[in-house]
Amino acid sequence: MNFDVGEVLSRAWQITWKHKVLWIIGILLGFFTALMFPFSFSPAFLPLLIKSERMDLALPLLAVYAVASLLFMLALYPLSTLAQTSLTLGVMEVQKGDERLSVSDLLKRSLPFFWRVLGLMLLFAAGMTLAILIIQFIGIFLTIVTFGVGAICMAPLSFLMYPIIYGSIIWMEQAMNGIIVDHLPVMEAARRGWDLLRKNALPLALIALIIYFGIGIVTGIVIVPMMLPFFMLPFGFMEQEANWAILAISGVGTVAFVPLFAVLSGIALIFTKSTWVLTYLRLTRSPQLQPLPSEAATT
Repeated sequence: MNFDVGEVLSRAWQITWKHKVLWIIGILLGFFTALMFPFSFSPAFLPLLIKSERMDLALPLLAVYAVASLLFMLALYPLSTLAQTSLTLGVMEVQKGDERLSVSDLLKRSLPFFWRVLGLMLLFAAGMTLAILIIQFIGIFLTIVTFGVGAICMAPLSFLMYPIIYGSIIWMEQAMNGIIVDHLPVMEAARRGWDLLRKNALPLALIALIIYFGIGIVTGIVIVPMMLPFFMLPFGFMEQEANWAILAISGVGTVAFVPLFAVLSGIALIFTKSTWVLTYLRLTRSPQLQPLPSEAATT
């Protein structure tokens, strides 16, 4: 099978840059995800309330934070499902030659796939979490039994988490494409994804290395300096009174960080999704049939 990694990445970037309609979906999800950062630092205000002996406000704030965190995570998976399904459908339409993309149409067409894609994402999240917990439990057990010597021996084993994580992501992406492109049930899509991963481990690993580490480096250069105001926030409460200069800098940094993160993460999501959809089409179809995924899905 003729599979050109460079061609896939180049075509994925063309789709990402040219079709700005997809940016709306990616940036909206990125904006929602970006809210996690300022929200996660909201407990930093607890020391100020405790110092001022306002426990009547500190405890309710902590309770609101716990409930809001749970609601945030419950909302993240459904929103991510809609966004990723819509982007996949958008890439498929572009591959068919349809240049007229509509956000409302893509979201509407994603609804029939919603529960299957959500179930797949939750299944892989649970499986990946279980695998990581098993590795960590083995490490803790050996550390206790060997009085700490096992921790040294387990250090190389801890690196197994990285191929497990990225291997699971690749598997899930290809299984998700099976659901959307070929209308497969969840378990059959999972088998299709595993089969593609098993037979094409090297090119898929190379693509994952390029897009995840490459995007991580590029976005990190921009995002990490923008996150410094978040880490300055606790220093605003180290004195008896709140340091409002530091808090003001943190506030301004937050206002600038959220839209920047939304744009960068949204574009990165579109590029990543385009890459995996094109990869699935290249691996499951002949070059003549690749521009017509919707026809293959109905057979």
